[in-house]
Amino acid sequence: MANSARNSAWWWPPAHPRTWASMVGAVLLVALATGVGVYLSHLDRGGRHSGFGAGATGAPDRVDIVATVNRVEAARNDAQVRVFVTVVGKYAKGGDGVFPTQDLTVETSSLSSGELTYPAGKRIVSKDMLMDLPGGDIADYPFDRYSTTLAFAATVGGEPAPTAVEIVDSDPGFVTRATVSGDESEPGFDLQLRRTRGTFVMVWLMYVIMWALALSVLTGALVMGHRRLGMVWPGLGWMAASLFALSGYRNTAPGQPPIGCLLDYTVFLWSEAIVAFSMVYAVLRGTKVEVAAQAGR
Repeated sequence: MANSARNSAWWWPPAHPRTWASMVGAVLLVALATGVGVYLSHLDRGGRHSGFGAGATGAPDRVDIVATVNRVEAARNDAQVRVFVTVVGKYAKGGDGVFPTQDLTVETSSLSSGELTYPAGKRIVSKDMLMDLPGGDIADYPFDRYSTTLAFAATVGGEPAPTAVEIVDSDPGFVTRATVSGDESEPGFDLQLRRTRGTFVMVWLMYVIMWALALSVLTGALVMGHRRLGMVWPGLGWMAASLFALSGYRNTAPGQPPIGCLLDYTVFLWSEAIVAFSMVYAVLRGTKVEVAAQAGR
């Protein structure tokens, strides 16, 4: 019975006010961090825009176009946009919006898919097209921003038709800002695309971690050299592991930016250089100490 009481007292924390205060504080800190994370997540998603209306949105007979920005390929300076078309009013066969009464043609501002065609009486299916992103450079990652113009014009049976366009922002790595451009005959948007808040948070965290790790390794090397500790093999192993860990960590950057972007020149290459210098410095100083010790024997 006494052993049981001792075992219970071993795993249960002592009833000291500071201990309980620390435990409660830790729980509250975790809860606060979780709540802030949930809020930032909703804020990031709330910053996305969908359902932008441009063109003849109130016309009884019109062509509706929903353009979804599915994926932004910053390295290739283009964006994949999925286009789904429906017809309303007299342009729809039997009141069904996916069967046009006459041949339907949609002109786009895309350089890869300038014209989308839908035969009369055939079911309309979604089609993908690529939009060029002339404004922006991935070398500025993570502060790179891109711009483009997305515009449409529809004809039914060879005659211009009132057209309404909506934009849906779907790429998890970018947020789209849209400004209505054109008129009811050729509605469209001027688009501005930038990295999400989540990407910025992740990249800033990478900045802090890389610099902290590099400076920690440098400090360790200076201590080893100043105290003349010789070849401290565990320390050298830690430095070598840090050198390769930084490369792997850098490759986890959201969006997979290429080598040579702003992230590399401001933190990654410096961190690699500092860690490599620290390791060489520790080896040289350690070798000198070891040789002197061997000579003194």
